[in-house]
Amino acid sequence: MSAKLAEISDAARALSTDEKLALAEELFAAALHESPSPHETAWQAEIQRRREEVLSGKVKLIPGDEVERSLDRLLG
Repeated sequence: MSAKLAEISDAARALSTDEKLALAEELFAAALHESPSPHETAWQAEIQRRREEVLSGKVKLIPGDEVERSLDRLLG
């Protein structure tokens, strides 16, 4: 590993988890010589919004088995 790469890697480790994921996505897209499509960018923003709602307690997750029981009751 070059000194420059080690320096960048150390700086990246100091980022928040969200920043690390965003950086990884950018680097992956750059490695493929593609920029994210508008749809991918929109989905990433939506995923981030929903994640923040869950983490903040604004929304409550429902266990899958509870959802299945509710659907069984509704659909018979």
